[in-house]
Amino acid sequence: MFFKSLLASLLVSAPAVLAAPKVWDVTVGGAAGLVYTPNQVMADVGDILSFHFQFNNHTVTQSSFDAPCAPLAGGFDSGFMPVAMEATEFPVYNVTVQTTDPIWIYCRQVSHCGMGMVFAANAPQTGKTFDAFLAAATGTAQTAADGTTTWTDSWSTAHPSATAGTGGYYRRKVVEEAEVQPERRRWSRVAAKREIY
Repeated sequence: MFFKSLLASLLVSAPAVLAAPKVWDVTVGGAAGLVYTPNQVMADVGDILSFHFQFNNHTVTQSSFDAPCAPLAGGFDSGFMPVAMEATEFPVYNVTVQTTDPIWIYCRQVSHCGMGMVFAANAPQTGKTFDAFLAAATGTAQTAADGTTTWTDSWSTAHPSATAGTGGYYRRKVVEEAEVQPERRRWSRVAAKREIY
């Protein structure tokens, strides 16, 4: 009798144990621009992050919170996935979630990460949040709690090694808080793009 009850309880709980993992569909680029859509999810172990590449040429590259625009040593990388504007078939790259720890991702195409093309799975709600990760990637990270220093990025074509038609370079500097307000006005926070002037 005991074994029948045990067997019955195992059969009742088996569907929950054998449930299929959730698939999180994430669009990479396309009409939405230089973004992952959605840009963050809360996934369980065994869930699948399914990245669907749209037109342009993007990657799904694992990074870290502290270095959002640099590949994580030993991390995953889809490689570049070029997709033509008129494409009718789109590549997919899947990542199976192995832990509930945060997974930080960026596009390693030149300048895409710095323009906000980042993604996170299981980002904490406090501390190392998705918003803090995005801010670090776009160069708008704010300073520590005391508010005395911060860093900003600026774009320039006036570098001695720059030649006509080759673009420019980014410059990062540490500044006092009093200097930051004018610098902040140079950012378009809605589009996460740098204004060039």
